[in-house]
Amino acid sequence: MKKKVLTVAMIVAGCAVAAVPPVKKGQLINGPVRVQKPTAASAKRAPTPSVKKPAPLPTKKAVPTKKATPAKKAPVTVKKPEPPPERPAPATAPRAPYRGAIAVDAASGRVLFADNERTTGYPASCTKLMTLLLVLEDLRAGRYALTDRATASAYAASMEPSKVDIRPGQSMTVEDLLYALMLKSANDGAIVLAEHSAKARAGGVETPEETAQDRVAAFVARMNRRAQELGMSDTRYASPNGLPPPRGSKRGFDVSTALDLSRLGCQLARMPEAFTYTSRASYTVTGGSGQPISFQNHNYFVSRNLDPQHLARSMPECDGFKTGYTAASGSSIVLTATRNGRRVVAVVLGSAGRHEREAAAGRILRDALDAVSIW
Repeated sequence: MKKKVLTVAMIVAGCAVAAVPPVKKGQLINGPVRVQKPTAASAKRAPTPSVKKPAPLPTKKAVPTKKATPAKKAPVTVKKPEPPPERPAPATAPRAPYRGAIAVDAASGRVLFADNERTTGYPASCTKLMTLLLVLEDLRAGRYALTDRATASAYAASMEPSKVDIRPGQSMTVEDLLYALMLKSANDGAIVLAEHSAKARAGGVETPEETAQDRVAAFVARMNRRAQELGMSDTRYASPNGLPPPRGSKRGFDVSTALDLSRLGCQLARMPEAFTYTSRASYTVTGGSGQPISFQNHNYFVSRNLDPQHLARSMPECDGFKTGYTAASGSSIVLTATRNGRRVVAVVLGSAGRHEREAAAGRILRDALDAVSIW
């Protein structure tokens, strides 16, 4: 009986063990579980079921917006500073071959050639011929001497090239400044002479309230009065040197015509001392620092002068006067020459460039000399 009970108990226990569910991999029951590796036979009998991926949850379609589709990034560019506005073209801009031209007999004023001689233009450094005339008239009147020294102000030293580089407080003789004016076309030298002349005409007295600009303005006023006396009715001077007005300045340009400049040339031709400063091909002066400075005449028609660009051919009859150039004015020239005792003055105003100026001026001057030589 006991054996039957024991047998039944063992059977019940075995059934109970058989009823226990299989242990999953990684499950812990009173310690780690040893997982038996499947055999090849069992792998064939029980293929591993494929695991289906869960279906994705339905989502609402996104409505495209500007933010949802980001725009392409524009290339980064460094913004360049805007250039200053260009100054409008002047009403008297240069032309090809010139704005106006004329040739006259210096003694009688008879016109030998004329083309737009009353058309206005900017004379540029030809303005210095009036400065030369006024200083020579001061010397004739005994207001000062060629050996007197004229001192530069800070205003004079601030002028743009061409210049003789005289510093504030330095001085040069009036004679050397006249050579610098005519040969080097020194803009600072013109201001020094203008201040010296105005001071001399005021009795040599300077007041504390008077500035360098005040003295220059007084000289310019005298330039305009003298121009009217010479019949230069279409000429308006604004400076002693012909430089264009500084940007933002209320000062205007110096304005003249070929006819007016010929009248100025004829007046200078009556002053033999003028040719001392206009007829030389080169000259050496003593600068404000005490060092020698050599100049070459910018007028390449002058006798024995050599043009490095070979645009002008020197003439043995030519002994003056002056050239002028700025970007706004173009190229201008006032010439004079003699043949058989007859003197002519020729002017070319406002040429588009040196090529046009020299070609026209050379032709006009030679034709004028031919005309007076057969009278």
